[in-house]
Amino acid sequence: MPHLDDLSETLAPFLVAYLPRQRWFAGQDPPRDVRITPLDVRQGDTVLAWLLVEATHADGGTAVYQVVLGGRPAPCDLDFLQGKERSTVGEADGWVFYDALVDPELALEVLARVAPDESAEMARPLPVEQSNTSIVYDERLILKLFRRVHDEPNPDVEITRILGDRGFPHVVPQLAELRHGNADLAVVRQYLLGSTDGWDLAHTSLRDMLGNRLAPEDAGGDFRPEAHALGVVTGRLHVAMADAFGTTEGDPAAWLDGFRAQLARVPSGEVDLGGERVSPRSLIDTAAVEATLRELLAVEDPGPAFRIHGDLHLGQFLLADAGWFVLDFEGEPARPPSERTVVSSPLRDVAGMVRSFHYAARTALAERGRDMDIELVDLASAWEARAVEAFLDGYHSVEGVEGLLPASHRDREDVLRAFALDKAVYEVLYELAHRPDMVDIPASAVQRALSPTP
Repeated sequence: MPHLDDLSETLAPFLVAYLPRQRWFAGQDPPRDVRITPLDVRQGDTVLAWLLVEATHADGGTAVYQVVLGGRPAPCDLDFLQGKERSTVGEADGWVFYDALVDPELALEVLARVAPDESAEMARPLPVEQSNTSIVYDERLILKLFRRVHDEPNPDVEITRILGDRGFPHVVPQLAELRHGNADLAVVRQYLLGSTDGWDLAHTSLRDMLGNRLAPEDAGGDFRPEAHALGVVTGRLHVAMADAFGTTEGDPAAWLDGFRAQLARVPSGEVDLGGERVSPRSLIDTAAVEATLRELLAVEDPGPAFRIHGDLHLGQFLLADAGWFVLDFEGEPARPPSERTVVSSPLRDVAGMVRSFHYAARTALAERGRDMDIELVDLASAWEARAVEAFLDGYHSVEGVEGLLPASHRDREDVLRAFALDKAVYEVLYELAHRPDMVDIPASAVQRALSPTP
């Protein structure tokens, strides 16, 4: 094992190649260089190296990532590394380095350091792709390790703690936190065994409907009750957050500035899209989008603004025996932290849900492959419209919600449309960076928003 003083020099070239393979890396190209700050290193028969890695991108920008590495003597052919090339960092000086959280033994040690009052015997990583990493222990606890680290409190930890302390029933109990200076590194919460997220429930409904070619209301998995319940929980969340954090007057000019900042991030060059070089500006007419946003935000009454969820979609809700729970208050991971924590209209969260229903319908159609036809497209559109209507009905039924929105119906509709358009632009940028084969879904929504039907 390299001496502690040589650890950074040993691992740096491996991490330059390792970081871009991770879903949570904020970029497409390898960093120009990395600077490693060891937080904690335990050496012995195995190695556990807890690191902060500052990556410098080609444009000179920097980002700090939390990387927890395991190390075992080479050759290392343990079962937990089989088929996990993305988790393997490299071999140096007779040691194999890898993501420690795929190692059940080291994952238990990570839990002990984050939550010393808790204990467990088994650990398993959640298999889903996330911008963070989550580990389940004994089907009782879940640890979330924040991959992108900022020198400030993480909203997910802060908001969940505050709402939980105030007795809000739709957040998961928080049991332990790990901090470094001002930065939140990890959090441990109760694991809701047997829970299902809203995205999976929506897709179950869509598969049943499309498979049987039935109208949404006639399918066995009609999603309307769930969509209505999600609207109710969202309304309760907004009332609770407005009460916890206070409100201020909405500022359409500031919202428009934020929209423009995002439009400025649309690349002017070309990107590889399925083997074809495509200009993102051919997918997003930035001038037309800005003009539409400006027109939509010319409202008389924007309504209040306050701390909101910031990245609300079907996957952020879990249905358990005790009801629905809201997850992940970090905001949209591809946005700068300064944009994720600013106060905004609650209609931004509502727009996120409207977009999520569209995503669910379109991805369910894509699963049909060659079996897709105009009848199925119409059924998916009907499912989407029915889900949106039920969600909005549930949302507006919550006592206190009306006072958090623009007074007039027209202003509400325009502000909602503006945030939905901005969300679709964000989604185009996200898909270009992570899932280019899905970019048509948000790109079509942008085009639809620019050419609304009468």
